[in-house]
Amino acid sequence: MLTRRDRAQVPPGTPGIMATRTLANSHPGLLALLRPGLDVLDVGCGPGTLTIETARWVLPGRVIGLDVNEGMLAAARQASPPGALPNLTFLHGDIRDGGWDTEFDLVGAARVLQWIRDVERAVTAMVAALRPGGQMIVLDYDHTRARWTNPPAAWIRFHRAFLDWRANGGLDNALARGLPDLLEAAGLVELRVTPLAVTVSAGQPDFFRVAGAWRLVAESRGRQMVSAGALTEAEREAAVADFAEWMRREDAVQTLHEACVTGRRP
Repeated sequence: MLTRRDRAQVPPGTPGIMATRTLANSHPGLLALLRPGLDVLDVGCGPGTLTIETARWVLPGRVIGLDVNEGMLAAARQASPPGALPNLTFLHGDIRDGGWDTEFDLVGAARVLQWIRDVERAVTAMVAALRPGGQMIVLDYDHTRARWTNPPAAWIRFHRAFLDWRANGGLDNALARGLPDLLEAAGLVELRVTPLAVTVSAGQPDFFRVAGAWRLVAESRGRQMVSAGALTEAEREAAVADFAEWMRREDAVQTLHEACVTGRRP
């Protein structure tokens, strides 16, 4: 069973990889919306890398980084201690618990909703947090379309097991495709959908950061999968080792598919 605690768990080493992200290389759709004076809620802020950058862009606007994972919040507060940026606060909490009412000009979640089973409840709470006329931006994956050139058999087996494990836990593997309908059903208008295919090849500066994130998935989520009976430990270890070897190949290419969707609260 994929529990709420399981979904909130973050792979060891993830904060380090996420710390190399910038709005420009990881979430340009959000960067395009930022301007001074906006009040922003960042749902699932993680180690705060993009949240901190957002706070600098919108000064003197208020920015709240919200996350359910205390370890991630500790990393965020270390990166930007309380008071370092006067407009930035990191809070522990689950967006599904609500409590925000027409307080923000912009509410966003980047690669977060994929780990929420009752995603409609999360989206409804995010919309409630928006002021009339405010904008919401969501970025997330379609895991079913992830591709690797000539991947090892152990990795193919792992990825298939990963999809099955998520689906059995009530998570949407193709969430990116359903985001427009989710936002429209929650009452947002003027939807804009930007499909994204992110391809990295061996030798590119970002290759090990982007592809390496998947090895971390096998290292950590893979252990959860083993505990759930979705994979054996031997299969997990083979997937980690073979994927690490695959990343060293000169012809290695990875393509991930995402969608960035924005909408406005009337």
